[in-house]
Amino acid sequence: MRWLISFIVVAVLAVALAMAGRYDPGYVVLVYPPWRMEISFISFVLMVAALVVGGTVLLRLTALTLNLPSIVRAQRERRAAQKRDENFVGGLKAYTEYRYQDAEQSLGQWQGDELRMGVARVLAAHAAREMRAQPQRERHIQAAAEHGAELAARLLEAEALLDTNDATGALTAIQSAKAVAPQHTALLRLELKARQLTGQWEEVEKLLDVLARSNALEPSVAMQVRRKAYAENLKRRAGDDRALQEYWKRIPGDFKVDAVVARAAAHAFMQRGNHDSALEVLETALKRDWHEDLVAMYGEVRGSSPTRQIEQAEKWLHAQPRDARLLLTLAQLCSEQELWGKAQSYLEASLAIEPSVEGHVRMAELKTKSEQPGEACRHYQKALALCRAE
Repeated sequence: MRWLISFIVVAVLAVALAMAGRYDPGYVVLVYPPWRMEISFISFVLMVAALVVGGTVLLRLTALTLNLPSIVRAQRERRAAQKRDENFVGGLKAYTEYRYQDAEQSLGQWQGDELRMGVARVLAAHAAREMRAQPQRERHIQAAAEHGAELAARLLEAEALLDTNDATGALTAIQSAKAVAPQHTALLRLELKARQLTGQWEEVEKLLDVLARSNALEPSVAMQVRRKAYAENLKRRAGDDRALQEYWKRIPGDFKVDAVVARAAAHAFMQRGNHDSALEVLETALKRDWHEDLVAMYGEVRGSSPTRQIEQAEKWLHAQPRDARLLLTLAQLCSEQELWGKAQSYLEASLAIEPSVEGHVRMAELKTKSEQPGEACRHYQKALALCRAE
């Protein structure tokens, strides 16, 4: 469109000059002794215009000639940049197509601007990780950190170390990355995993609180990890009665009735000799949800009132009449109180519902005490047969 307008303007000017030359009687005299030249005014105007245009073209040609080296250099740089871009895109394509060897070779050797070099080295390290090429991975991670991609490099390093269960090394990389991005969600998730592997359950609890505020963990995953953290921290406080009591009070009510947490708490209280607290923990948890592991543990607790324990277990038996595990627990409690008849009845009922190694062993012990070695031997043989079958 621009050329069309320019052509129309030139045509109009040409027509105007032609008409002016036809009716204009003016002329121009050029004198340079001893020469004299006389031309029409229109011819003079055309000659001046031609000189201006020619001079402009000549100046431009001169400037172009002088700038030719820089123009050639710029063109070469553009071609080189285009080739680098093609190589970079080729490396990205290889990575997305899971051609990790090609991606590692292309992106690991790519040279260009600082920003993309860092990204290229990170992706090359990812590719090397997928190929389990540790030396190449470490080299690319170091190069990425040197070219402005330190956070990505440290994240990848932490992930790779966690894959090999090197939690200590992963924590070192994580601390370096936290200096760049202290609240990075993915970084905190990696730290959570590393703290679990190193058994730093106090730190695990703190990280769970931070991640919960940002909704960065699946609720089921967060609950599972928090359950484990509470259980481990209870075990570690089993040597200090005051610390155990204070920590138990801090645990939310929903987790106090969780089977894993309740079991750990009961073990800790039993270790401190506080069997009544252990019974209270187990009874509260079993009132919420029925778990055979807790029922089995209930028979191991030696509370201050064994009779009340038996009565409580018999109440549960009304609601769970065919629970073989509960019947074994009742048999154990009755045996502790030397209620041999009741103990034998509960053992017989348990074995009738579900034969078990523990049931046969307990029955054999009971028969031994009642001086029935033949029956005891028969139950030991059945327990051995069940062990072999399992």
